[in-house]
Amino acid sequence: MIALATIRPAGALLAALLATALPAAALAETVTLRFVQTNDIDRMEEEKGRGGFARVAAVVEAERAKGPTFFVHSGDTLSPSLLSGIDKGAHIVDILNQMGVAVMTPGNHEFDLGKANFETRIGEAKFPVVTSNMREPDGSQPPNTIDTKMVEVDGIKIGFYGLTTEDTPIVSSPGDMVFNSSIETAKARAKALREAGADLVVGVVHTPLSVDIALTRGHAGDLILSGHDEHLLAFFDGKTVLTESGSQGDSVVVTTVSVDKTEKDGKTSVSWTPHFTIVDTATVTPDPKIAAVVKGYQDKLDAELKVDIGTSETALDSRRATVRGEEAAIGNLIADAMRAATGADVAITNGGGIRADREYPAGTVLTRADIFAELPFGNKTVKLEVTGAELKGALVNGFSQADMGGGRFPQVSGLAVEVDLSKRPSERVLSVTVGGKPLDPAATYTLATNDFMAGGGDGYTVFRDAKVLLGPIDAQLMASQVIDYVAAEKTIAPKVEGRIVEK
Repeated sequence: MIALATIRPAGALLAALLATALPAAALAETVTLRFVQTNDIDRMEEEKGRGGFARVAAVVEAERAKGPTFFVHSGDTLSPSLLSGIDKGAHIVDILNQMGVAVMTPGNHEFDLGKANFETRIGEAKFPVVTSNMREPDGSQPPNTIDTKMVEVDGIKIGFYGLTTEDTPIVSSPGDMVFNSSIETAKARAKALREAGADLVVGVVHTPLSVDIALTRGHAGDLILSGHDEHLLAFFDGKTVLTESGSQGDSVVVTTVSVDKTEKDGKTSVSWTPHFTIVDTATVTPDPKIAAVVKGYQDKLDAELKVDIGTSETALDSRRATVRGEEAAIGNLIADAMRAATGADVAITNGGGIRADREYPAGTVLTRADIFAELPFGNKTVKLEVTGAELKGALVNGFSQADMGGGRFPQVSGLAVEVDLSKRPSERVLSVTVGGKPLDPAATYTLATNDFMAGGGDGYTVFRDAKVLLGPIDAQLMASQVIDYVAAEKTIAPKVEGRIVEK
């Protein structure tokens, strides 16, 4: 139980005697704190006996049984998931409310369903949402969030600050939310927390590894508990801890910190030592309470979505490396459905928006659930008018991070493109044809794309000023278009057919 320190007369007398007898005396017994971290967990259920909230909850409760424990969430949870495509992440907040989160910081995926939805969901949270670098346009703190948090346990003050990756406006849909410098904010908050009396400063952050390392090397806190890259790591350079717990609760990093406070010449000093435990959640028994909550949501989801829509005669592959690195049959299916639904000349969708990360053998009967799992963001298909030059610019952007697995990798319909990924990003697109004819830079083409990309997401800024023929207000969900496309065909056979040729 985390509580304010209590004074025990006998202990106080002993401490006073020791302080008199020794030049440097312990103010109290060693205080042991446990930080149980999760991050990048949107899948509520376990998979193949590992991960999910019920198993994470079991790890948290086991640590709480040992003493003061902080359950920390480092962001990316409201989306993307199958059920989030329906209830906009409400089930996630409900589950976390029942798990006793000590501190959460938002990740970029908290904004996948828009700023208004973020505000609604955070307003439902019964736990502290700490964000230090995220601000409203007028500089104010976002509603239902706090800048920092201070907690005291047995005389030890722990200060928390939170960071959200600065590229959120590029990779998600935060509207007009402002994201200040992660590193500068962290330095300022760590300093302020120290001045406010924090003995231990903890950064709960959702930032890229490069920022994590800068925070660690710059000692912008004692513990940096990070998310975003989905790495499994525990690092300590002698001054600052850096941890991340992979994704989906498959593994959980528990950082146990032993803290000693001493006084010398009227000055208080704090020393601490970390110990790491990486828990494979396949080794724990799911918490029954949270397991029941998850099952209730699964039953609801099953009833609504597990309806057959058609059969794929060919194999489909939505694994991350495939949809973000090469022409994918499932990418062709999705882009074809978008183009057919809008009557556009061409379609482009970002591979990073295809999310189920699985393989479907030939002959698989597809369900509504399969499509919503692949397209969980709730994106709509808009129709734009673009020039050939703008279309090529979009493709240049799409392939610019292909060697790094960037989510902007394009899956296309109605066009073919030759690329050389060994060249510089600006030179990778070698040729483009539309409807079998060479792309005309001066000609205009109609384009079906998702509303995220149309707003400049994933670096597709070339679309921002395009003429809008069908806007988000009147557009349909991408997932619904794909479901309707498959259901109308009954049997489909998408395949890799040379739409993207790598030289």
